[in-house]
Amino acid sequence: MKTAFFIEGNPNNPGGYNQILNAISFIKDSFHENNDIIFITNNISIKNSLNKIDVSCKYYKKNFFEKITDYFFGLSFLLRFLINFNLKHSFSKFLKNKNVDLVIFLSPSVYSSFCDDINFVLNVWDLDHKKNSPFPEHKKNYIYEKREEFLKNVLFKAFKIVVAHTENKKDLIKLYNCDEKKIVIQSFIPLLPNISKKELGFLSEDEKNELIKITLHKKPIIYPATFWAHKNHKYILEAVEILKKDNFKDFHFIFCGSDMGNYDYIKNMIKQKELSKLITVYPLISNIFLKNLYENCFAVIMATDSGPTNLPLYESMYFQKPIFYSNKISLDKELNDIVLPINLSDPHDLVFQLKNINNETLMKKTNKGKIYYQSHCLQKNIYVTYKDIINEFNNIKKRWKNN
Repeated sequence: MKTAFFIEGNPNNPGGYNQILNAISFIKDSFHENNDIIFITNNISIKNSLNKIDVSCKYYKKNFFEKITDYFFGLSFLLRFLINFNLKHSFSKFLKNKNVDLVIFLSPSVYSSFCDDINFVLNVWDLDHKKNSPFPEHKKNYIYEKREEFLKNVLFKAFKIVVAHTENKKDLIKLYNCDEKKIVIQSFIPLLPNISKKELGFLSEDEKNELIKITLHKKPIIYPATFWAHKNHKYILEAVEILKKDNFKDFHFIFCGSDMGNYDYIKNMIKQKELSKLITVYPLISNIFLKNLYENCFAVIMATDSGPTNLPLYESMYFQKPIFYSNKISLDKELNDIVLPINLSDPHDLVFQLKNINNETLMKKTNKGKIYYQSHCLQKNIYVTYKDIINEFNNIKKRWKNN
C-alpha cells in the first residue's frame, strides 16, 4: 500500500507553513526505510525547500484547464463540472499514476475535494470562519461561503480528520456533526525549537542590531502574529496607552508578522497615539530572528479572537516563557493552568496583571508549560499518529480485491 503526504503552504503565513515543514521533517526521518511513503507538493518553492533537508518530493503542476477554471469560476464550479460529466480531476489522475492508495493532507487543502475514489486524511486547523464571522478576513470574497462548501464536501468523505486540540474536535462534532471516531488529536509541534537543524544561516547585521536594542528594554513582550483584524493588536495598543498615561514603562511590546491587511492601520495607530517608544513593529521576520526574540523576551502575548490552535502557545511553553492568552478561547484544563488569561473586553485587565506580576506564579506557569510540552509535543508522536492511521486503513483496504 502506498501513502502520499501532500504538502502546500504560503511562507507569508508562517504559522501553518512552518508547522507543515516541521511535520514533514519528522515524518521523513521516521519513515525513512519505508518505500511505500512518498511526498507530493504543488509548490516548486516547497519542493526546493524540502530538497535542502534531503526530502525527495514529487511535483504536481496544475494543467491549463484547471488554472482557467480555478481563476475564473472557483472550486464549486469545477467540482460540479467534474461530477456532472463523470470526469476525473488531473490531481486524481496524478495520484493514480503514482499508485497512491491513501493521501494525507497536512493542511486543509482544497485538493482533498479532487481525490475521486482515493481515500484521504485531512488536517483541519481551525473553524474560525464559523465562530468569528464579523472579521473582514472571514467575509470578503465570499471566504465564508467557500470554506463552508469545501468543508461540507470533504469532512464526511475523509477517512480521518486530524486536529491539534480537543476543542477543535468538539467544534467539528458540534458544528458539522462529524463522527468523533474519525477525529484524531495531534498537538502542534513548533519548528523554532529545531531551527538550527532545519535552517542554515545566522542573524544578519541589521537583525543583530535590532536584537541589541530590544534586549536593552527591561522586559520585552512579543506578539508573533500576522496582521489580521482578528489578531486584535488594537487591544495591546489600548493597554500600552494606559501604561503610558500611568508613566509605567517597565515593558516593551514587539509585534512581528506578515501583513494581511492590517499592518498600516496598526502602524498608524501607534504613531497617532505616540507609542513608538513602547512598541516596536516588524513585518515578517526570519525564523532565526524569531527564535532569538523568544530566547530574549520576558513574556509572550496572544490577544487573538481565534483559537485554540495558536503556535505561539506551544512555542512559549518550549522556551519557558509566560504567555498572556485571550480568555475568549476555550482551552483544556491543563492549558488553562499554563496561560495567564487576559480579558479582551477590558485592556485594564492586562494593565493590572502587568503591574502586579508575581514571579512565583510565573515560575509555576512556565514549569507546567515545560512539562506539558515534554509530554504532548514529542516528535515521535507525529510518527505514531500517522503510522496508526496508515495501519488502520491498510487493514480495511485488505477487504477488497485490488489491494
